[in-house]
Amino acid sequence: MTTSDSCLIDTNVLVYAADQRSPFHEAAQNLREQGLNGAISLCICPQVLTEFFAIVTDPRRVDKPRSRQEALFEMEKYLRSKQIAKIYPDAGTMEITLDLLMRYEIKKQKVFDLYLVATMLGANVVRLYTYNQNDFTQFTEIEVLTP
Repeated sequence: MTTSDSCLIDTNVLVYAADQRSPFHEAAQNLREQGLNGAISLCICPQVLTEFFAIVTDPRRVDKPRSRQEALFEMEKYLRSKQIAKIYPDAGTMEITLDLLMRYEIKKQKVFDLYLVATMLGANVVRLYTYNQNDFTQFTEIEVLTP
């Protein structure tokens, strides 16, 4: 049983919420706004915010990259929100990571998704909103949701 009703928002949800041209924009923006106004319990972590910055400012990743200032403004909106909880890796996160690595056949860049799951589990968060369900469905410890 989890001690948290909160649901982590994955990076792609933030990217789509910021991109009006995305076919996922409306649903992602709706979810974000519900979290920002406290209608639903959402949380964020440093990995998601730094990935968001890396993606939205990279012309190889998005058609219309954001300026550094625009990306920082978006990051601050989440970080400063009193309604969106913040979770952080702690001393136990690496132990959880190692345990998950022993249980799942993870290689290469997929270790970052696994580390995100470890951060969630360390904070007793077991639900994740993402558009990349296939990246997370193998982890039976969490529930994967689509906005």
